[in-house]
Amino acid sequence: MKKLLLGSGGVVLVLAGVAFFALKVPAVQDVLLDRAVNSVVSSPAPSIGGEDEMTLVMCGSGGPFPDPARAGPCALVAAGDKMFLVDTGTGGAQRLGQYRVPMGPLDGIFYTHLHSDHISGLGDVALNSWAGGRATPLTLYGPPGTELLAAGTQSAFTVDSKARIDHHGSDIFAPQAQAITAQIVTVPTRDDLVTVFDDGDLTVRAFRVTHVPLADAYGYRFDYKGRSIIFSGDTVRDENMVRFGKDTDVMVHEAMGMRNINTIIGALRATGADSTAKILQDASEVHTAPVDVADVANEADTGLLIFNHIVPPMPVGLMKDVFMRGVPDVRSEDVILGYDGLVVRLPVGADGHVLEDLN
Repeated sequence: MKKLLLGSGGVVLVLAGVAFFALKVPAVQDVLLDRAVNSVVSSPAPSIGGEDEMTLVMCGSGGPFPDPARAGPCALVAAGDKMFLVDTGTGGAQRLGQYRVPMGPLDGIFYTHLHSDHISGLGDVALNSWAGGRATPLTLYGPPGTELLAAGTQSAFTVDSKARIDHHGSDIFAPQAQAITAQIVTVPTRDDLVTVFDDGDLTVRAFRVTHVPLADAYGYRFDYKGRSIIFSGDTVRDENMVRFGKDTDVMVHEAMGMRNINTIIGALRATGADSTAKILQDASEVHTAPVDVADVANEADTGLLIFNHIVPPMPVGLMKDVFMRGVPDVRSEDVILGYDGLVVRLPVGADGHVLEDLN
């Protein structure tokens, strides 16, 4: 028996060796490459939206910190024949490409506020949606200053846009679609819920949240045929999320792990990096702790809470445990630590939600 086992092991080693060297043969590599590429290209893209569903795709659940696990703030909402983004953080467009979500149908972008980590990926979104078949100008909805973002981005990409048309032709890159336009959203007071978009089925409304020193920081509420999603943008704990988020199906709320961030601040000060420490200290005063977010979701009677704009990055499980510390005591279920590739489907005419993972 021992000899038989040894003999079998030898056969396995020989076969493994043959396979290893076979993979070095160009003809074998070409066959495997062709099969892999065709498998990916021929696989169907994920179903997004449709008449009977509102779909949320998290294309960026991180913040301004470098984080290999999370792109910058970016969420996609699709309902009926409409598809919008909420913010365009760095890497959001690449995430959508990675998940094979078509960007050509993009109807516009809603900006919660104009901090760099929420707008820095606009150029990639504009290009990828244009390359994906968008044939009309890209509309940005956002607070005063959004017109500067639109004009500045279009100007910065003038040379690139002309090169795309010249190289690939106007049938691929429709010349009129290189334009980026702005629709300024004005929310006069904290008591106002302002309709920004309404096509009869899908309604998007804006309201004020608190994110000093910015004068204009907004949350958005999406309603489609009885289903609803609310986004906080960046904010401290704000009662407007309770007031305007009442009975929503999904709440996507920013969260900062205060214990984690304070530990980082302490370490920075200990090494003399006082400027960076001050920036983080200032930032910690204008965001919301996870436990407070959970309390807001409870007060609003929201169905599913998704933590978003996750700060700081959490490369090890211990940091995730610290981030979520105390949350289960406040809200024991229907809480998700947001991640890129998370999909939430809200079927029309039904309660609850369906979760998927595009990773």
